[in-house]
Amino acid sequence: MKNSYFLLPLFLLLLSCSTASSDKAPESFSAASEKGLAIGTITFEGDGPQNDIYRFFYHPASEDKKFVKKNKGKIQIVGRVEDKRSHHGDFNNQRTYLFVIGKDPGSYAFTEYNYLTRGGHTGMVNSSKKFSIPFEVKKGEILYVGELTYNENAMPGTPRITVADNMERDLPEFKKKFPNLSWEKAANKTPKSGDTGGGVVDFK
Repeated sequence: MKNSYFLLPLFLLLLSCSTASSDKAPESFSAASEKGLAIGTITFEGDGPQNDIYRFFYHPASEDKKFVKKNKGKIQIVGRVEDKRSHHGDFNNQRTYLFVIGKDPGSYAFTEYNYLTRGGHTGMVNSSKKFSIPFEVKKGEILYVGELTYNENAMPGTPRITVADNMERDLPEFKKKFPNLSWEKAANKTPKSGDTGGGVVDFK
């Protein structure tokens, strides 16, 4: 799905803001915390970003409109550094980004991604088909929900996103970036199945 994107001032504002790929990790977190943390990584395949902004949307599996409004969200990654397209992730040649989702307990899923091709009146927002990469948020727990590998060069009919367990590699990177949290208590909950959106997603 493609939409014309005419809001250049908004695009420039996005580029001037922080390009963090995740919610801010809490200063402290324990089993007594009312919320839970879902953590994981997004890795880009390819030599460099082909678009300016990428968004990965997640949504609670709830019919409570207030709960949904409060807890839905997105991970946004800006594919530019100093006005040049470039990855600026946390490790793996800057192609892998850590994310931390701190929300109320419940069932959630990544349901859609979109990307902005470029700023200005010629830019387009391209949205994916709906899919479901399920994950849980549990009170006072840190749950690893896998690595989402995004293939820039995926051919039509082949998966754009691959979900896999890379916890042994990723957890030390969380410890480096957020050393104040007890990452050794994180549990591996990488999803093994879900709604592939007709082949948009593959589960390893």
